[in-house]
Amino acid sequence: MIAHLKGQILEKHLHSVIIDVSGVGYEVICTLSCLAGLSEGESASIIIHTDVKEDSIRLYGFSDFLEKQIFLLLVAVKGVGAKSGTEILSQIDCRALLRIIGGADVTALTRLKGIGKKTAERIIVELKDKVSDFAVTAGHSSPLKVETIRYDAESSSDTEDAVAALEALGFPQAEARAAVQSALQQEGTSNLPVGEIVKEALRYV
Repeated sequence: MIAHLKGQILEKHLHSVIIDVSGVGYEVICTLSCLAGLSEGESASIIIHTDVKEDSIRLYGFSDFLEKQIFLLLVAVKGVGAKSGTEILSQIDCRALLRIIGGADVTALTRLKGIGKKTAERIIVELKDKVSDFAVTAGHSSPLKVETIRYDAESSSDTEDAVAALEALGFPQAEARAAVQSALQQEGTSNLPVGEIVKEALRYV
């Protein structure tokens, strides 16, 4: 599967580009944030997802790793295809989408074009746990540098793991730490496992 392309942008269209890689032109359907960073005639690197179906193979381009990961989570939801996933990410910043999912805000999701109430509810039900699980897994695979961790009286391994998980999703450490602390200040959250802390903290990022 193609996961990355580096070459020259030959053509830029409303929703896609053609990128020349060693003489081969690849058409890539892009999110708006990905398109914003691309210009005709210039060299570019695009993070790719290859969508393979019985009758077609399509390439989807993303501005960064986080955007691709959120796309993959979205398309795993029943009724959300690759086209819909791209359209959703073209309407809203990834972090804002994570906040909506973490906060179970169905109303905010339905404000996005093409998402009805049933689809919004399905996205939240199916992804709320997956988003936090993904973050925790990514955080464990990319641990914080020892010198960046400042322990205090309220610090714990779960707290630091939750901070690392949010960082793995692309949030700055200061923002991640503030969100985790805000989540832990809520009643009944002091003994939550890491995944649940992350889920609550997504409400505050």
